[in-house]
Amino acid sequence: MRFALIHNARSRKNRRGGSVFAAEAKALLGENFVPSDSREGMTEHVRHLCARDVRTIVIDGGDGTVSTALTAVARAYPADRLPDIAVLASGNTNLIANDVGFGLRGMEAIQRLQQGAAMRSSIRTPIRLSWPETDRVPVLGLFGGCTGYARAVRVAHSPTVVRFAPHDLAVGFTLLSTVVSLMFRKSRESWLAGEPLRVETSGHAYDGNSFMFLTTGLSKLSRGIWPFWDAEPNVEGLRYLDVGAHPENLSRATAALLCGRAPRWLRRHPDYVSGRTDDMMLTTKSDFVLDGEVFTPSEHEQIRLERGPAFRFLHA
Repeated sequence: MRFALIHNARSRKNRRGGSVFAAEAKALLGENFVPSDSREGMTEHVRHLCARDVRTIVIDGGDGTVSTALTAVARAYPADRLPDIAVLASGNTNLIANDVGFGLRGMEAIQRLQQGAAMRSSIRTPIRLSWPETDRVPVLGLFGGCTGYARAVRVAHSPTVVRFAPHDLAVGFTLLSTVVSLMFRKSRESWLAGEPLRVETSGHAYDGNSFMFLTTGLSKLSRGIWPFWDAEPNVEGLRYLDVGAHPENLSRATAALLCGRAPRWLRRHPDYVSGRTDDMMLTTKSDFVLDGEVFTPSEHEQIRLERGPAFRFLHA
């Protein structure tokens, strides 16, 4: 099988012994070994892969590297000829790999791909994040959120927490850190009050203050965490959860969702809204965090989230 490798030497696992793998992979793949770069630099690299008709791209890094690579692929390849993707879990956060990862790393993964044997695969449609009425170029990702989530990410990514937090529990730890913040009177009210958020989907729109907004194009998260529910669980699209300001039974709801359960009372409670959509518009002053990267809203305070192109992810 002919394939290319996008390698992030700065990712957490690659900093420990990754230089040996990088040297071996570069010697083997030559011009199809691509170092991770900025979104603009990555797009240029991937355009060369497209010109050489590379049909499989291996991404060696964490969620941020996968997001950057998928964005570059969507910009460089025709929509009807997207390459297959294999994700090697090597980052600080590996939510994407937990759902659609290749399952192997290093030269073991490379050798498995070289064999060209039939592989299992999964289809996922990333979130396409864009800013209406601006010239900002859209980006792709698979897990994101705003309001309280953006605030919690800033807490969870502080130097002290990053040093000691369990990296494979990134979302769970972020949600838990939010609940812990509510234990302190000084910060409780500002957290519970949320931030103004208008949500518009096809045929439905509402305004209010949001304690936390989450969305994903994944089908599962790590350790059974799943803070979403809807009437069509097996249909592709963006899953989302919006928790209103001053939500009732927050500790009880958090405990259930961290275990992947959405009991009947939670599904019916007006403070917790979850569903599936292909297109939604958010109006907010909050930053939006997509696969760990922070994006500011437009001057019109609008962010559009759409169902992105369908990618096929390979599994060993």
